[in-house]
Amino acid sequence: MRPVLRLAFAMTAATLLSSCWWVGPPFYKGDPADAGPVRPGVYKVDLLGDGKPAHFYRVAWQPDGTILTTPLRPRKDEKSSRVIMVRFAATGRDLWIVQDLADEDKAEVSYGLAELRGDVLWLAPVIDCDTTADIVRSAGGEVEEPATTNVEDADVAPSDNSTQAEPAAGSKPSGGATCHFRDRASLERALRAYVATNPRFAERIRLKRIGD
Repeated sequence: MRPVLRLAFAMTAATLLSSCWWVGPPFYKGDPADAGPVRPGVYKVDLLGDGKPAHFYRVAWQPDGTILTTPLRPRKDEKSSRVIMVRFAATGRDLWIVQDLADEDKAEVSYGLAELRGDVLWLAPVIDCDTTADIVRSAGGEVEEPATTNVEDADVAPSDNSTQAEPAAGSKPSGGATCHFRDRASLERALRAYVATNPRFAERIRLKRIGD
């Protein structure tokens, strides 16, 4: 599994694709007039619960509809990044789909969710596949079981709507499953089911606008 950058700010969700998340082709294009829940400007950003000093970012909406986030006091490995966010209709909630940008060598991007509540952004910037496989299958997505490694006593048959090469004798799963969506409709069905069972997302970020 490739490592995923822990997000200090939702707009830095240019996460690395892993073998564990919800992925699919890039279904969405950003709206340059309505690019995300956070308006352009300079922000003091606190990741609630981590006990670390605040970060400072400049958020800019780009002409192509992407959001560019630039760290003003870069820490180790912090770089500018871009992401696409599009509104996701839900009664009484300010929800946004988070779509990573495609790498040159990748046909798929990762998907997640964000919600702004007052000055706090709640995040599921990437969604774990292993714990949501039933939601994905019910929505019409596919669950790709992990590859296998040669060890004894673990020959598990794949589930319906799953893809997996036939394991060799004496092998076991290695890493996590990947949830694939071939069309936008199945992704959005799965996202609605995820929202229904996750009224609050795991990451919470407090934003304070301190300049233009």
